[in-house]
Amino acid sequence: MKATEMTLADGPSSTKNAYEAVLHMIQSGALANGEVVSERRLAEQLGLSRTPIREALGRLEGSHYLRRSGRTLLVNGVELEEILEIMSVRILLEADAARLAAGRMSATKLADIRQQLEKMSSPEQTTPSHHWEVDDFLHFSIAETSGNKLLLRLLGELRTRTRMFGKETVPSRFEPGRIEHLTIIDAIEAGDGDRAAKAMAQHIENARNAIFQSVTGRDLR
Repeated sequence: MKATEMTLADGPSSTKNAYEAVLHMIQSGALANGEVVSERRLAEQLGLSRTPIREALGRLEGSHYLRRSGRTLLVNGVELEEILEIMSVRILLEADAARLAAGRMSATKLADIRQQLEKMSSPEQTTPSHHWEVDDFLHFSIAETSGNKLLLRLLGELRTRTRMFGKETVPSRFEPGRIEHLTIIDAIEAGDGDRAAKAMAQHIENARNAIFQSVTGRDLR
């Protein structure tokens, strides 16, 4: 369903509904980086009164998805410097998660992840949304298995910002990333925490460098 086709009913959860709807519009690119956000227009699009929209926009501004320029509210996209910082933090968090998950993930979950990865045969046959679904499935499964709830929450926030930067920025990472994911899963299945942590750190570092190269034409290393 397109953003312009959404209709949400006012009610006790209307602010939550508005927040989730506008956040989806930002993450999907329906509201692009730097675009002016109109309270009135969103209320019309979502079929809500302006009060829950206003409250939702306040929450999104507080979470840095939106920013102000004078009295104008704009989409606060992810710039190169921020994505590099995010990826550096993710290396630390997710390497630790992979180490903790080694030998603890169920055989069923491991097989499910592996199957999803092997079914993604080419970028031409994989939609961006499906690519992100599989990517989320792997990374969140590892974080959940680690047993660290704070790590899981922080990872969710960081991956949301990562997603706003866009998969299409580095299409050359599709196959290398898929192979690296399988390497991580192999290490976790083998119960080798150090190998899993190293594979995860290398995976995210490779993605970080590819992003930098795609934007600047230079190697980050």
